Amino acid sequence: MALPASQAFGRINIELHKEAQVSTQYTLLGDIASISPTGEKAELLAATRIASSPEPGKERTLKAASIIESLRHAKHAAEIKWGGADSVIVTRKSQVITQQQMKQIVAQYIGRNLQKLPDAEIRFTSVRAPENIVLPTGKLTYTIRSSRPTIIGSSSFNILFKVDGKNVRNCTVRGKLEALAAVATAAVNIRRGSIITPDKVEMVRQDISRLDTPYFSMDSVLGLQAKRTIRAGRPLGSMNVAPPPVVRKGEPVKIIASRGALQISTKGIATMDGRPGDFIRVKNISSSKLVYCKVDAPGIVSVEF
Repeated sequence: MALPASQAFGRINIELHKEAQVSTQYTLLGDIASISPTGEKAELLAATRIASSPEPGKERTLKAASIIESLRHAKHAAEIKWGGADSVIVTRKSQVITQQQMKQIVAQYIGRNLQKLPDAEIRFTSVRAPENIVLPTGKLTYTIRSSRPTIIGSSSFNILFKVDGKNVRNCTVRGKLEALAAVATAAVNIRRGSIITPDKVEMVRQDISRLDTPYFSMDSVLGLQAKRTIRAGRPLGSMNVAPPPVVRKGEPVKIIASRGALQISTKGIATMDGRPGDFIRVKNISSSKLVYCKVDAPGIVSVEF
């Protein structure tokens, strides 16, 4: 003959603690009480969810009467003898990220990403970070995103904190990021179309946070051509210098036309200057038609048909 559940398991004693610490989102009975004797029923009761836990670093008071009432209809809660405290103060464990730590996280991120800059002096000033933040316990990781993809010139850095792989908090550290480095600079006024020679350029140390793709050595700009007039003192970059054209306006070129594996060639005349990768108009000598072709190499352009 099968015994009733209450007789089969026997009486359970539950002693509520005055205080308890939890580390998860929900408070279980086993977190706030001692349950005896051990066994299957004790394990079931210990795993019973009692209430939502307080926010990390905060506390919450649970009344014994409420705890008992919440278990009154549970099938495995029969024959319980309650004892212990009249209420339980539940505190949620936490980990604190200080304002100084947030600043340090951003400083390390900047250092890692800008260490390849040649002889650059990095300065991150006027730093403003949130007050200390409180996070749940667990394995802490984070990702950082700067307000500018190149990092240089960024005015803010967003830190996304994760605990055990879950997003838990976003915060923003603001400041002024400067990087001082020697960059190629026009020593004299350089006319549009001029080839950069040693007498036209000098290395000058300046803030590169607002510069687009500057050049960090003299050799890297020699032989390039000014795309526009550059005044003395202006840094040289991709906006104002580029490799000289390999195809010149009025020069004969070889047009290579292809479709799949089929390839034919003919002669043409360039109607404009072009650098490798540029698309220019070319006059087909045979048909006198103008076609847009891609510049591949000196004297060679290509087109698909």
